[in-house]
Amino acid sequence: MLNELIACFTRARILVVGDVMLDEYVFGTVSRISPEAPVPIVEADLERHEHVLGGAANVACNVRALGGAVTLIGVVGDDAAGKAVRNLAAQSGVNPAGLVTDPSRPTTLKTRIIAHTQQVVRVDREAKAPLSREVADRLLARITGSVSEGVDAIALSDYDKGVFLGNLPEAIVKRCRAQGIPCLCNAKPPNLPRFTGATVVSMNLREAEVVAGHGLPSDEAVIQTAVQLCGQYEFGAVVITRGGQGLVVADRTGQVRCVPAKAVQVYDVVGAGDTVLSALTLIVAAGGDCFSAAEIANAAGGAVVRKRGTATVTPEELRSLL
Repeated sequence: MLNELIACFTRARILVVGDVMLDEYVFGTVSRISPEAPVPIVEADLERHEHVLGGAANVACNVRALGGAVTLIGVVGDDAAGKAVRNLAAQSGVNPAGLVTDPSRPTTLKTRIIAHTQQVVRVDREAKAPLSREVADRLLARITGSVSEGVDAIALSDYDKGVFLGNLPEAIVKRCRAQGIPCLCNAKPPNLPRFTGATVVSMNLREAEVVAGHGLPSDEAVIQTAVQLCGQYEFGAVVITRGGQGLVVADRTGQVRCVPAKAVQVYDVVGAGDTVLSALTLIVAAGGDCFSAAEIANAAGGAVVRKRGTATVTPEELRSLL
């Protein structure tokens, strides 16, 4: 059954909306400490400098790597990072036609300095203010246009960088419910109420604890929170990922399931939530229920953490962990 659902990925048409980012990796070596302050001096390797898509753009890349057709909708600045996002998306097979350029804000850029395989520091260049009304209206117009052309599911990737701080999430969820389109979200705690009525909402354990207002030290506590959120915000299902403890999924009828983590060597958890959201979206688009989606998403998360940096997963890698 699960393999049959994965085989349907190639027929899925997915729309990814959210906070678009560019991840930059600067590699080098450390041989001395700075005389100016007690910090290492990283001598950059001029031949090892990488850019990869992050945030909602990484969700879109994961959808494409798993076989789905995907259009990316979000905001970039009128800068080199924004141009890099467009180029990398096109190179990855992601349709970048939904990207809106906003000259008033920079493209979110996260620069990681890596020395001897260890991350030394991360520098974030970003704007977190809500989008202007004009830019938000342009995004909604892009979404409306894509929906009219036909989509099987919409994924909303919220990194609290401004895209979902206005009325946009409510408008998207309302449109999806009216047209019977599954809407899956990875929402940050402060914005969770804005996604009321979504088909599936995913979050990690730390985010779930913030929403709950206390720690969730047991399966029972996590399950209780997932069930409560379904009722409180009219979610079809809630998925809470717990790293090495697997994930918990609960639906609005009160059914729950704890899916154990796959036994894999963890190298890097960057972007694991993006991979989980992409797999959840594809499974639901293919007609699977939230429990099948959670099981496959759990395997997808297990596959991507075996890779360094922001990465994607292939259907073959996914099947190997099922």
